[in-house]
Amino acid sequence: MGFFFIVFLVLFLSHSVESAPPLVLPLNPAYQDQYSLFGGYSCTWDDDLMLDSMTASASMNVLKKTEAAMENLRRLTDPLVLAKLSAPGGMAKNLLLTLYWLSEADMAGADVEQVLQEISRRGRNQATPADSTMAEVLLFNYHTARHLGVLSFSCLVQLGQGLPPSIPESDNNPDNRLAFAVPVLPPDRFPQVAHQLFNYELFDGPLPKSTSRTLAPSQIEFAKKLISRGLLPADALKAR
Repeated sequence: MGFFFIVFLVLFLSHSVESAPPLVLPLNPAYQDQYSLFGGYSCTWDDDLMLDSMTASASMNVLKKTEAAMENLRRLTDPLVLAKLSAPGGMAKNLLLTLYWLSEADMAGADVEQVLQEISRRGRNQATPADSTMAEVLLFNYHTARHLGVLSFSCLVQLGQGLPPSIPESDNNPDNRLAFAVPVLPPDRFPQVAHQLFNYELFDGPLPKSTSRTLAPSQIEFAKKLISRGLLPADALKAR
């Protein structure tokens, strides 16, 4: 009797093991930090080290892109560099290159406004009126470029060469016109701001065929603002 009971018990246990469903282990929140890159729990630190390495590498790439953009933007906005450029041609090209590197900083995850504020301070606690105005106008130009749709890949290729980008046809532009960088105030009449980036803007309309000595209302308003900030002499708007 004892022998038959033992045989029955062995057969019963073996049948139970074969037909038992897979065991589902509950997720233990205490081990979240040990969850591996490839799924499941890590038995070694190899997976975690690989994940840390990949994350650090991605962060470094973003950091390097931001640093490269900042370095180029500092060079492009350096007053000593700007003073050596021709006006308006060289300054207009400089604005297009500046917009390119602002876009690079933006794509790297940097805040364009903060980038411009940092550059305008030039290592000081506070920016000068000229540099703060430059940051203000460059931010306006960057928003204009984004509104015109000239920060796409094909447009950035043009901007990166200092060339006027083509405005997309979707922006009511059947003639595929270009976005030019032009001076706000004529350099020959306002030489004090001829080599200042804040005197240049992205222009999406047809360029005038001839230079007029008469200032538009928007130009007069801009000149008055510069006068109030001490960036133009008080008599700058007097007829000459």
